[in-house]
Amino acid sequence: MKLKNILFSLFSLQILLTLIMKYFSYQGDLSPELHERILKYFTQEDINSGIDYERRGFFVSIIGSLLDFALAGAFVFTPISVKLEEYFRRKTGDRFYLTVFLFFVSFYLLEFIISLPFSYYFGYVIEHEFQFSNMTLGDWILFKVKSFGLGFVFGSLVVLVVAFVFKNLPRAWKYILPLLSLGFGLLMSVLYPIIITPIFYDYGPIQEGSLKTKILTLSQKANIQVENIYVINESKYSGHTNAYFTGWGESKKIFLYDTLIKNHTEEEVVSVLGHEIGHWVHNHQMIEIALSTLETFLLCFLLGYIFQKVKEEGLIPLKEFYSPSTLPFLFLILSLVGTILGPFSATLSRVLETQADREALVLTNDKKSFISTEIKLAKDNKARLNPHKLEVIFEHSHPTTLERIEFAEGWK
Repeated sequence: MKLKNILFSLFSLQILLTLIMKYFSYQGDLSPELHERILKYFTQEDINSGIDYERRGFFVSIIGSLLDFALAGAFVFTPISVKLEEYFRRKTGDRFYLTVFLFFVSFYLLEFIISLPFSYYFGYVIEHEFQFSNMTLGDWILFKVKSFGLGFVFGSLVVLVVAFVFKNLPRAWKYILPLLSLGFGLLMSVLYPIIITPIFYDYGPIQEGSLKTKILTLSQKANIQVENIYVINESKYSGHTNAYFTGWGESKKIFLYDTLIKNHTEEEVVSVLGHEIGHWVHNHQMIEIALSTLETFLLCFLLGYIFQKVKEEGLIPLKEFYSPSTLPFLFLILSLVGTILGPFSATLSRVLETQADREALVLTNDKKSFISTEIKLAKDNKARLNPHKLEVIFEHSHPTTLERIEFAEGWK
């Protein structure tokens, strides 16, 4: 069987799987036994609220996904990519890096234009409908402009660096790209709160008081050295809640959404941070970085092998490996691999999240606050309380709300 047919078949199966997952997401788990377990902690109104939020825009999301697949298929399985590269080569006088840049710009703009109405519908209309968003239309536009600009800058730099490595290091690129990816990830984990966060959010140090004292006490109990604790003004934009750690060594920082502080007791905030500390205690970030680096290393060899075989076959229009027109083909392979590995990645993530939950319970010794936090978070975010089992297996990075509550109930 020809490689083109295999890839096209996998691509078609990926589309079908996406549609099936959307159906399962819409349907949920309707078993009476699960329903009764949920009603121990939530009302029927809570259940219906999560279902309504999950289902809103169902057909619009299908259209958006199909358009994305159509764009990817057109750039890979037709001569569009090659013709676009040849056009830019003529216009630039065959200047390679300028051609790469213009190719990326055209693809990035096309994807942005196609996704913009869907982003507006899901990120603005629905968020206002369910009273999550506090943004004016002007706020939303400014937010999108900033996101577009950052994506453009970082995307351009990454594509140009990758093109340079592909072109100038044809034998060593398989070893160099994983190292570059590792370095970039580590750098961004440090720079994100310094450079990226201030572009979108106002934030400042947490006020002196009992909450700060409790957070620092918890961190010290876990032998985590915290440099600063900051509060992000999320309420300006939405009612969603979050908290996270960032940094390395002794420069770790804690970021809390002000919505988390406003909507939860101090004990519940501490419980949330106990979970985040659990990730650090068990070195989850290092585990994920190591696995990601190994995955990138293996993917580089896989990409090189598949490209060479497909090019020899001659049924998919491809130029050189470093050609900008090859990028959509490489992205397609990465997407297919991501779909295949998705259930394994999601399962590993849920295991790590459960381990972090256990650490939160150990550190705080307060399962009552842990459970009340999960209930509030689910209600505040209109979480789907009865997701379909297959959706959880394939796509959920966290255990379900009910699983986390029942885990805490059984903890001693």
